[in-house]
Amino acid sequence: MSDLKLLAAQAALTKMLADSYFSVCTIEKIVEMNGLKPDREAMAILQTLHCVHYNQMPPELLNALPELIARVLHSPSFDASRLNIIETGTGLKLVKH
Repeated sequence: MSDLKLLAAQAALTKMLADSYFSVCTIEKIVEMNGLKPDREAMAILQTLHCVHYNQMPPELLNALPELIARVLHSPSFDASRLNIIETGTGLKLVKH
């Protein structure tokens, strides 16, 4: 994947994580931009959470979001390890290595 695509993914994820709610549209656009084949189970869960506010998710669901996102974005052509998403207790945050 080009550096521009990675930068675009980082910018989109940073915006999504700064919002008070989860937007699956961001994930779907990153998947489409990179031609990824997402994990179906993880994607179904994320699609169900569209527009749900982070503070209304049970802690175990909020804790699971980074792993679900990683499962969807995992691909040999996309270095998702460079997109480190962590749970903060009240939301999510993208951190750089």
